[in-house]
Amino acid sequence: MTSSTRTGLVIVTIGILAAGLYPSFGASPASELPLAQYVNPFIGTEPNPHTQFGFAWDTGNVFPGAVWPRGMLAWSPDTTHADNIAGGYWYPDQAIEGFSLTHFSGRGVPCLKDVPFMPTLKPVTGSPGNDWARFAATFSHTNERASAGYYRVRLDDGIETELTATPRTGLARFSFPADSRATLLVRADGAVAISGNEVSGFHSNVISGKKRSFKLYFAAVFDRPFQDISTWQGTTLGSETTASGTSSGAVLRFDASGNPVVLVRVGISYVSVENARANLAAENPTWDFAGVKDRAAAAWNTRLNRVQVEGGTVAAKQVFYTALYHSFIHPNLLDDANGQYPGMDEKIYSVAAGHHQYQNIPAWDQYRSLAPLTAILTPGESSDVMQSLVNYALQDASVRTNGGGLPRWQQVNHNSGGMVGDGDPIIIASSHAFGADQFDTKGALAAMDKGASQPGTTSDGFEVRQGLQEYLTLGYVPNAPSVTLEYANSDFAIAQFALALGDQAKHSLYQNRAQNWKNLYHEGTGLIQPRNVDGSWAHEFQPGSVSDMAQPFVEASAEQTVWMVNFNLAALIEKMGGNDKATARLDRFFSTLNAGMRSEMAYMGNEPSEGIPWAYDFTGAPARTQKVVRRIQDELFTAKPSGLPGNDDAGSLSSWYVFSALGLYPAIPGVAGFAVGSPAFPKATIYLENGKTIQIVGERAAPANCYVQQVTLNGRTWNSPWVTWSALSAGGTINFSLGNTPTSWGQDASQAPPSFDTVKR
Repeated sequence: MTSSTRTGLVIVTIGILAAGLYPSFGASPASELPLAQYVNPFIGTEPNPHTQFGFAWDTGNVFPGAVWPRGMLAWSPDTTHADNIAGGYWYPDQAIEGFSLTHFSGRGVPCLKDVPFMPTLKPVTGSPGNDWARFAATFSHTNERASAGYYRVRLDDGIETELTATPRTGLARFSFPADSRATLLVRADGAVAISGNEVSGFHSNVISGKKRSFKLYFAAVFDRPFQDISTWQGTTLGSETTASGTSSGAVLRFDASGNPVVLVRVGISYVSVENARANLAAENPTWDFAGVKDRAAAAWNTRLNRVQVEGGTVAAKQVFYTALYHSFIHPNLLDDANGQYPGMDEKIYSVAAGHHQYQNIPAWDQYRSLAPLTAILTPGESSDVMQSLVNYALQDASVRTNGGGLPRWQQVNHNSGGMVGDGDPIIIASSHAFGADQFDTKGALAAMDKGASQPGTTSDGFEVRQGLQEYLTLGYVPNAPSVTLEYANSDFAIAQFALALGDQAKHSLYQNRAQNWKNLYHEGTGLIQPRNVDGSWAHEFQPGSVSDMAQPFVEASAEQTVWMVNFNLAALIEKMGGNDKATARLDRFFSTLNAGMRSEMAYMGNEPSEGIPWAYDFTGAPARTQKVVRRIQDELFTAKPSGLPGNDDAGSLSSWYVFSALGLYPAIPGVAGFAVGSPAFPKATIYLENGKTIQIVGERAAPANCYVQQVTLNGRTWNSPWVTWSALSAGGTINFSLGNTPTSWGQDASQAPPSFDTVKR
């Protein structure tokens, strides 16, 4: 059931969700399995062997520290390359320079890493802020452990650090050598205050260099009095109990002679220090480290049990469940235990009991696979994510004349303006199609329509669709083919969403507009190419040309970009000369799997290539999808620290892997269905929030047995490489008979996956 429109900015309780402080996990299987044991948070912290760029880009950029599912706090180590890597941790590093409270999992640019804590035995004779790197301590991976909700390392100086988390708080245990100079540094580039055994304050930061500032408030309570304290402000170290400025912090000394173990509980908030304290009181009021650690592990185990796989090797399960783990870190909580959160207009709002406001929603990254996956597994929670986007649009509209658009790349309570395109309509439409429909759908459609049809519409001051006027009048954005295709995909998603809401006029408008991709298809080269304002083709075009965030191609080559029309692959394939020629082109494309964004071959370490392996299903060659997907799984995803082929980007690559291992992929934006591959496990059971289950059986599933011999769906023979969500959403079984030789299964053109062209009149 879809909700009615909410009025104003009030969050109305809709649906039946579990009340309380934590996000709802939905229904659970009758018997949970110990699946958290398979999570290895180090997967994705080291460059992949198939690296194209080396440091930072081909590292997964995830963090190994302690975090609750969708938790606000992510307490994790920052190694000596922390300033240059998003997750703060690079596996080849040999020294740690702090344990900060917030991290982003998998982003391609550095961000967050707020309020680092650093235990040290070194004397503090000057301002630590003036020479923070001096306190870095070396370590060995042999003395390091990480699991779901827990991290531990023994530094070479003998100090052991253990971290665990609740949704909005953390608990650390620092074990110093006995009779040592036990010192703990707390850095906050904003303000600190020491009172009794508490250190509180805030850290000022900006959203990815886009000049959108925010404050993270914290309250850290220690289990014992301080032996000695001092604070620093800039280059000055003194005995004051408060300090403020761009470089400030506290130096805390403890008597380790009788008890070398120091415990600290930390609460954080984006609203106030008082709320940080309240979060601590609500979620983490005692010094029971083992209890908090066990609850974090149990929370992750419940989440992972949404999908139970059977069979396969231990390594295969480690890859699968670590991918599922990474898929539920972002989006993460913004609201406090009392429901308060900062809006995009800087005002303080409150959510209704049982609901949550979410942050860190990178639309360009998450719309392809992560949004459909989380909508299927946790539709109530995903509905709150959709409502969060609508809330940001409403808040923005209240303070800006041209505001009210959806944020392109939302972080904390702002729009970072990162990447390109207009991905939120795809996130919303796809989530709605897969069952996450308990949000203000009319408000969502209004925000989509405004950003897509009114040039100059902004979100947090950033234009929602740059070049929209040209897109509307010319049918493309001049010299910006990637941007044009992103808009076409979003238009298609808006069309599907409008159709689901019964708005036929908007459906027709956007369905037709989605075909603008055809305006950039060059019949001579068979590529999507940039065009000038006058309609002429850009003469300086090079097929391998690419730039990171600018024109003409965004993080992809022309050959990788041309396949970005999953909603109308039939028309694209026809333009390419038919199924045989398109299949041959795909064969060449996948001769290399991770060739980088400047290559004419595949780059499976980045989002633009995610859907292309499934294009074979549309060319009448599904056996090739089955084979290439298995190659990608086996060659690029491993249970090692180097086991992710690129930036995970808030779970984007990980969610792709989860779907691929289940043998299904949500190939068409805003459409509830799957292109079919082949399952990697003998059996997988998906536990839906409605209490039903989906069983995916892979008879004789093995690394070599990737080819589909036959399929039954709910007991009926199934010959199409496309399965609708409606066939499974009420519970169902899809049974794959697998073998090591390709067959003709799924090649019947009448059984091909759907394609959508202009509206039938």
